[in-house]
Amino acid sequence: METTEAPILLGTREASILLGISRQRLLVLLAQGRVKDAEKNGRFWEIPVSESGMPVIIPARRGPEGIWRKKEPSDPKMIHVNQHNITGNKSKPPEKFQPVVSVKDGKRNDYGYNLYIPGPCLIVYKPYKPAKCGAHLWINTYHSVEFVDTEFNLEPVTARRPYKQISK
Repeated sequence: METTEAPILLGTREASILLGISRQRLLVLLAQGRVKDAEKNGRFWEIPVSESGMPVIIPARRGPEGIWRKKEPSDPKMIHVNQHNITGNKSKPPEKFQPVVSVKDGKRNDYGYNLYIPGPCLIVYKPYKPAKCGAHLWINTYHSVEFVDTEFNLEPVTARRPYKQISK
């Protein structure tokens, strides 16, 4: 007797996180019929995943190549809380606070105040083998993370800032 497994179906939020693109961009790709075997069920999209665990995007015939992920990331994102900025912020008014949370993803390094991790993560403590940045304690995750705005951040556009944009 042969059993066939039902395909794993994702919603637009989960699929956009896996692909590393915004939900709005995914909705455009769905409207163009470029997500393989995706179906609309009422108001919701059902997006199947392939054997690789990723939704399949059909490339366009012209224009630039898509920037979505073709496979799941092999290196985790590193989330680090900067002790020096926490100490330095104690004597400053809230509008002068420096971001204390950094997310290192490959060559990219973003800073913020509050962070949302929507999936599983691992807390790593290595007192005898620190990370390249000198951290002994950090969080690893393969999931997409989001900086969320806080009362310390008076400019909403700076909730997530690359290192180059931070004025000290």
